[in-house]
Amino acid sequence: MSDVTHHRRIDVLAIGLFGLAVGALTLGVAQMGGIPDSNKVGTLVIALMFGGIVQILAGITDIRYHEQLGGTALTMYGFFWTTVCIAKLVSESTSFHIDMVLFAPINFVYAAFSLVMVYLTAYRNTTLCVLHIVITITFSSTFLARLDLIGETLPGILHIVVGFMAFYHAVASLTQAFTGHQMVPLGPPLLHRNGSPMRRATDQPVPAR
Repeated sequence: MSDVTHHRRIDVLAIGLFGLAVGALTLGVAQMGGIPDSNKVGTLVIALMFGGIVQILAGITDIRYHEQLGGTALTMYGFFWTTVCIAKLVSESTSFHIDMVLFAPINFVYAAFSLVMVYLTAYRNTTLCVLHIVITITFSSTFLARLDLIGETLPGILHIVVGFMAFYHAVASLTQAFTGHQMVPLGPPLLHRNGSPMRRATDQPVPAR
């Protein structure tokens, strides 16, 4: 059946969240000491591919389908992961040394960006909003860690929480897109616009092309 005649059943957000889950869980386990430093380059490559490239591709695709909120979030988070991972890979693989304080400003900016996303995702569902609350705290704690005010333990724990929450939401989005039913609960929208919750563009029919 052509996609011209029925609803688009692909929720690109699920792909981006799966990428975030893999990247965040890998990084979190590494920060907690679960992955030896000898595998640091491999950890960064995994984080780059899934946390960076997968999210960017998903975000661009979401924008292509006129989903501005999801597309912006996935693309911007993807560029964060890509930038940080490439910088650290260069530092690990060459004679160039990058001081960790370099990443303090970008973590501060992304903490502010994520705080805005907390408000916007409150129009979508509870899980996505709470996920961005945890992401905001994660960026904030990483900002403090880059200034050597705290260690890596708290950011590591928070990255693991982000990973599991992203995986949960990805499964919920994927099963709902495939079955048409909400099999995994995400919770109701916490805010409403014009008396009704804000829907993703993926819930709308694809116009004929």
